[in-house]
Amino acid sequence: MKRTFANLVQKSLVAALLVFGALLCGTSSVEAQQSSNAQSWPSGWVDAGEALARIKTTVLAIHNDPQVQNPGSDAYIRAHYFKFLYRRIDNGEEVNEAVLNCLETEGTVSNTWEEIPGVTLSPAQRSSLKSEASTLLAN
Repeated sequence: MKRTFANLVQKSLVAALLVFGALLCGTSSVEAQQSSNAQSWPSGWVDAGEALARIKTTVLAIHNDPQVQNPGSDAYIRAHYFKFLYRRIDNGEEVNEAVLNCLETEGTVSNTWEEIPGVTLSPAQRSSLKSEASTLLAN
């Protein structure tokens, strides 16, 4: 009887350890909550040199638009925004941080906030500019 009880305890202990080990090693799906803007945010970015080259090409193309000299026009806003991005990246800021922080909307002017002369941007315009930049500068 002692031997049978010892075998039963040993087998139960081994089974319990196997189940516990499987629970520890098993994969579980944990996802962070994301805002609607973060869902479309790229996971990879080009390096700073490539970002500067892409931005420069974009700004040169925008300057071909005759509306670029009219404050408030789409070309005027885009040209200023991409120039701000260029300056930030050229000064050593990470590409993703430059895109994220260039037009902060916290309501107060901070070190990371840029203002386009003569223009007050709506949240939709800010979102559109960030989306365009993230598409341009994503891997």
